[in-house]
Amino acid sequence: MGDIEWGEIIGVWRDTNLTEIRERLAGGFDPGQRLPWLGSTPLHQAAQEGAVRVIELLLASGAEVDLLDGDGVTSLWEAVRHGQDDAVRLLLAAGADPWRPCVAGRSPGLQALFTELADLFAHLPGAPRVGPRLREIQETVDEMMFSYEDYREEFCVAFVGGVTEEEVVRRLGTTPERCPPVRAEELRRAEHDSPFETLRVASPPDGGVVLFQTEGMLPVHDTVARLVTTGGGVLAGGFPLTSVSVDIWRDGVNVARPSVYEQLGDDSPFELWMCRFGDCGAHPSTSTERILALMTLLTATYVTEGWLWSTPVRVVPIELRHGSQGG
Repeated sequence: MGDIEWGEIIGVWRDTNLTEIRERLAGGFDPGQRLPWLGSTPLHQAAQEGAVRVIELLLASGAEVDLLDGDGVTSLWEAVRHGQDDAVRLLLAAGADPWRPCVAGRSPGLQALFTELADLFAHLPGAPRVGPRLREIQETVDEMMFSYEDYREEFCVAFVGGVTEEEVVRRLGTTPERCPPVRAEELRRAEHDSPFETLRVASPPDGGVVLFQTEGMLPVHDTVARLVTTGGGVLAGGFPLTSVSVDIWRDGVNVARPSVYEQLGDDSPFELWMCRFGDCGAHPSTSTERILALMTLLTATYVTEGWLWSTPVRVVPIELRHGSQGG
């Protein structure tokens, strides 16, 4: 196995492989090379793994501590993103720049100031002052995020903002009068009696609209999402408990499908940063909590499981002739 191929194996830059790594370096392996398939350097990989002994070995072998990877980020950024506090300490001690902008003008240190790693950066020279308003906003989003910690529903659900419940029903091809709210104990019968697949549609007390499915049509089906948002509105949905991505539709167009643990980019919406997307371990929130928080933030729609199962909902028949299924 050649050096490049060997270096590209995911997980190879761990402390458990220290002996082999030492042998490769002694044989001429370049510790600063960018691994083509991964787009990062060995130091970036070791920082993600929290492999402090490998980091020490790579630095001692000539790896540059602030070398950028293919995404334009440093190893310190990756250590912060993955919540690797020991790796963060080691890289800082080796001279890593905590305030070097990496993504959207954000530095590793700024990212860390909003996580459990904050104490490692707050008192460093050059630390930016985080304004009370921004901190208050982040704390509010975090509080809302953690309020979803008991969510356990495996079905597909979508939140809709900027459109009334009645208008959603009309856009789906029927009228509110033909789909009156049905009490929980009557839902199964109403769905069974429909000649078409169905969606459950309801409005939470604080606003917005919720579309959800237990056996019928997916609310993130391309045709459904296009109908619901064409003419104005935003829909955000997916499988919060079992998936790590969110389908986002605006004005009839699928504008994004962000994934919780993917690296964010310069053009990533502010809401993704606030809901901890791109964070692989520095924050204790789960993917389910982050997904539901983003759905709430984008649509101003908030639900509880108790409300989902107790509120009267409209059973809306969906007749599809064409279209592919999202989610």
